[in-house]
Amino acid sequence: MAGPIAAAALGGALSLFGGMARNRAITKQANENYNNSLLTLAVQRGVGEANLLYQADEVNNQIGAELTNLLQEQRSAKATTIASTTERNVYGATAAKFQGQVDVNAAAMADNIMQAGDAAMTNVQTNLTNTMYQYNQGVYGASQNRANMLSQRQGGLELLAGAAGAGFSFASSYRSMKGM
Repeated sequence: MAGPIAAAALGGALSLFGGMARNRAITKQANENYNNSLLTLAVQRGVGEANLLYQADEVNNQIGAELTNLLQEQRSAKATTIASTTERNVYGATAAKFQGQVDVNAAAMADNIMQAGDAAMTNVQTNLTNTMYQYNQGVYGASQNRANMLSQRQGGLELLAGAAGAGFSFASSYRSMKGM
């Protein structure tokens, strides 16, 4: 009688330890996959944000260069207007009107440059927001994958039921082998 009980205990223990080891392996793999996914997502987000911040700096540099260029053109146009009005003996309100027209044209061009810069910067900010959303979506996906993998583990009752089933099977096999 001790033989079938020993076989049942051995079979149950082996099943229980095997199930526990399987659960540990599933947990370990789920955690490794999750951490690797987070690392990849963080690198992708960092590279994307660095590129977009570089683009923002380039937009700022371009706007600054265009505004500086415009200022030089405005000074040149003013000088030409002054020379032209002087040559034609135009003074007073008429000369001031010509000078004012140069300033109005320069202000309109400066506004156009600033609007183009604002549009480019809005595009960069939108892409930064999209990068953040993609990262958050990736984290959610990694979390979901981890949860799906962890759901494949056996619970305590399942382990015990499997161990009991294995124990009965081992005891039955032992009895069959001994001819009991």
